[in-house]
Amino acid sequence: MFYYINNFLVFSIFGFFFETITFALLGMHNQSGFMYLWWTPFYGTGVLISIISYKYFSEHINDKKNKNILLFIFLFFFLSLLEFTGGVTLEYLHGYSLWNYERIPLHLGRYISVGTSLIWATGAFIYLYLIKKHSDKLVSKIPKYITIVVSIIFISDFILTMIKLIRLKMM
Repeated sequence: MFYYINNFLVFSIFGFFFETITFALLGMHNQSGFMYLWWTPFYGTGVLISIISYKYFSEHINDKKNKNILLFIFLFFFLSLLEFTGGVTLEYLHGYSLWNYERIPLHLGRYISVGTSLIWATGAFIYLYLIKKHSDKLVSKIPKYITIVVSIIFISDFILTMIKLIRLKMM
């Protein structure tokens, strides 16, 4: 259980800094995440989906080539669904879109495009086959009390963010 929580928290924080640096390098004025502190939970959720999917496909498909093709297709669609659901939810909570792919070729509404979905699925593969073995060493060394404290901070931040957004929506 702590393995999954640690992965979620580490990659939620990593996602925040990854997007913040990317936006700065591209000269964009976007803010990563929607919470008060430095996490973007979509990355943590995406990593969990990738880990659980990889484990499932590894246990149920023996042929490596077929496993990888089916896993890539699954991640392409499931991570697209995550991005779509996140976009719709955040638009509902904020009252405006936090991202918009309508100017990107092969977009499917505001929140999904074939190109970005390919990037997410490819990123998941890079994580699973190149990064995971190293990040597993990191997350396994995080003491349980640190996980508990950071989880409490995350949950508190999430609750405070939701209270703020609900109050704004009622105004």
